[in-house]
Amino acid sequence: MGKRHFIAVFTDSDFLCGCNHKHANVTTATACISEPGGYVVAVRRRKYLPLTDAEETEFQKAMYGRAKHQENQALDVSLVVTSKLKA
Repeated sequence: MGKRHFIAVFTDSDFLCGCNHKHANVTTATACISEPGGYVVAVRRRKYLPLTDAEETEFQKAMYGRAKHQENQALDVSLVVTSKLKA
């Protein structure tokens, strides 16, 4: 298997554009995002790959200061309460 690295990406006129760096981790790639709506993808053997769950958590913390699951925690509780009330 080839070595995995990360790049910051964004879209422009329906084209996927990325930085020209081979970042060793998600956090440094996140710091390279220069456009609104930017994201980070993994790259191995010149193919773009989705982030793993752990890498996605690292991206959310680097980008927004918290993990994605922390953001939705209150919503999950309200759904449980709402569904119990309907039953």
